[in-house]
Amino acid sequence: MAASKTSESSSRVISTKPPIGCALLLMDLFRSYLHQQRLPVTHQREAIAMSLFESEQQLSVDDLAELLRRRGEHVGKATIYRTLSLLVEADLARELDFGEGFKRYEHQAGEARYDHLICTNCGRVERFTRPAVDDLQDEIAAELGFFVQSRRLEIYGLCGRCKAGEREIGEDVGVRPK
Repeated sequence: MAASKTSESSSRVISTKPPIGCALLLMDLFRSYLHQQRLPVTHQREAIAMSLFESEQQLSVDDLAELLRRRGEHVGKATIYRTLSLLVEADLARELDFGEGFKRYEHQAGEARYDHLICTNCGRVERFTRPAVDDLQDEIAAELGFFVQSRRLEIYGLCGRCKAGEREIGEDVGVRPK
């Protein structure tokens, strides 16, 4: 009985933090990808990639530009767009569109599957992963003879703070552009 409680509580843990050393590993993979593509490894590309890899959030181009500016980096938005495109091509980042009029990006390591909870009031996005969701997907696909290439689960609603009334309707979070 105790084992089942432990597995129940551990299956409810939502973790958005990248594992220790993950950013450095992703940076090494990005450098290797650039070398394979015969593209230069520049300071600006590294700064953009590391900012994304160290983030626990899904960042827009404006978010990255502001983050880099605060770190004292001078990087144009065109360079950010091009670098994000390279990171997506290298399967080290994922492009997300939550219907806000702009795209967000998050780091991605290997076969990691992340799903998202999106607050319709403040725009907050929480990334989560649940083995039960993966198992259900695999079960349904097998039952219907379907081979899954990718999955995107987005759950829209109110975050805990908005539901509790701590935020006004439409109040923005972080540096998200409107």
